[in-house]
Amino acid sequence: MFVWYLVGFVVIVAVVFAVGYIMKKKHYQRINELEAQKIELMERPVIDELTKVKKLRLTGQTEDLFESWRDSWDDIATKLFPNLEEYILSAEQHTDRYQFRQATQMENQVEQVIHEIDTQMKQILRGLKELLASEERNAQDIRMAKDKFTTLRREVLSNGYKLGDALHGVEGELDTIAENLNRFDMLTDQGDYLEARETVLNVQHDLEKLAIRLEKIPVLLRESDVILPEEMDKLQAGYDEMVHQGYFLEQLQLAAELGRMSDRVSDLKEKIVAGELEAVEAGVAELHTEINLFYDTLEHEVEARHFVKENRIVVEAKLEKQLDVSDALAEQIKEVKQTYHVTEEDLASYLKIASQLESQKEQLAAVTERLSEVKIAYSAAEDALKEIDAVVSSVSLGQDAFSEELRSLRKDELEAREDADRMRRAILNLNRKLDRERLPGKPEDYLALCEHMEQSISKLEEKLEEKPLNMKSVNHEWQVAREDLVHLTEKADEMIENAHIVEHVIQYANRYRLQTPELAVALRQAEDHFYDDYQYKKALELAVTALEKVEPSAFKKIEKAYEMKINVDEVEEIE
Repeated sequence: MFVWYLVGFVVIVAVVFAVGYIMKKKHYQRINELEAQKIELMERPVIDELTKVKKLRLTGQTEDLFESWRDSWDDIATKLFPNLEEYILSAEQHTDRYQFRQATQMENQVEQVIHEIDTQMKQILRGLKELLASEERNAQDIRMAKDKFTTLRREVLSNGYKLGDALHGVEGELDTIAENLNRFDMLTDQGDYLEARETVLNVQHDLEKLAIRLEKIPVLLRESDVILPEEMDKLQAGYDEMVHQGYFLEQLQLAAELGRMSDRVSDLKEKIVAGELEAVEAGVAELHTEINLFYDTLEHEVEARHFVKENRIVVEAKLEKQLDVSDALAEQIKEVKQTYHVTEEDLASYLKIASQLESQKEQLAAVTERLSEVKIAYSAAEDALKEIDAVVSSVSLGQDAFSEELRSLRKDELEAREDADRMRRAILNLNRKLDRERLPGKPEDYLALCEHMEQSISKLEEKLEEKPLNMKSVNHEWQVAREDLVHLTEKADEMIENAHIVEHVIQYANRYRLQTPELAVALRQAEDHFYDDYQYKKALELAVTALEKVEPSAFKKIEKAYEMKINVDEVEEIE
């Protein structure tokens, strides 16, 4: 037993040493990696770059920034690197003592410090690099800026007359740019490279703006001094010429509008001098748009004059023709009223149409008079003529429909009289048909329908004899009579069919009458309805119900035999 305990102890000790060895190896590996990162940081050429920049003559913002970088490096060299060495050494000691948790804490601290050093070094090196490069960029940019400045100044000296009153402002901008160029040289000589950089960038921006202004100002001055005034003069000349030719254009109020435009042109000139070129461009575009709208209006007046000359007589003739139609329609109404009843609604419709025509006649006369007196624009006259033409066309359709309605009264009357005679003949033919079928009699409901049919035809005939004839009442009674005839015809056909089928059912059911007392009783009841009160449908229902109890589906065979006009036994053979 002791031996087993001893073996177990040895195994445990071996495992502990193995785990400890593995953990130590892992921590040493991480420490070595951190040591390599530290060496890489220490080898970065921060001191060399600081020395290069220190050789420059630095002042102002540049000097302040350089001092901040050097202070940051001093903090790294005197504080952070020593701390880093101490943390790495402490991590090694904890690892040697198998104090792995403390070793991990020190390793994490090392990583944090390395990250902090790396961040500060990158900021320093990037800033130093930019500072060293800025001197070269400044030199290149300032050469280009001075060349462009010289070009612009030469252009102003050569073509300054094209700038008009804006010349003074442009020269002032050139002077400001020149001062900034001199300031750049001064800042560079003093070693303030950062502020010099900012200055040269501002100069570049100002030169670009000035170049655009020098390009736009002559164009805008030409617009305000030449083009827009010429356009307004041409517009006035065209207006005067059209007035001389007999156009009415007072509604345009051109004099007032041109005065307003002239004031706006003066305002645009002031804005050019003030350098508000975007506002001037927008204003010029708006004025051109307004002038073009006036030209469009004048052009429309020319087109409208052509339209009026071509269509005034046409519209007048069309109106006169429709007035004649209206007078003829009035005579037609008088004639029709002697025979037929014309409703107040129809008369009101005609009077409304006639009133519309008179109104359009007055409007056309007013337009014609104002045209002769040159007191209406041709565009307004065109609109009026189009409106008159549209109203006359609409009235024409209404008058045609109304006239056709009046003409149809006589036609409807004749058709109604003929149809009344036809319906009486239809009733006679229907009664003859029933007589030929040799039915025991006619049921009371059918006789009632016949009486109602007679009354409907009589009412129709009475309405046809009234003076004046009210065709709306005639049409109503006519429709009622036609519907009654359809109903009566359907009732007669149904009655005949039921009578024939019930006979077939009773004949077929007789084969079961002796053996089935209940069937016999039902058949006697059906026969009573058939011969006594002529209720053929009721008789059919009683007979079929009784037969189906004895022989289901027998009625289908009987119906099929009736339709095919064969014997029921023959239906069974076919099936």
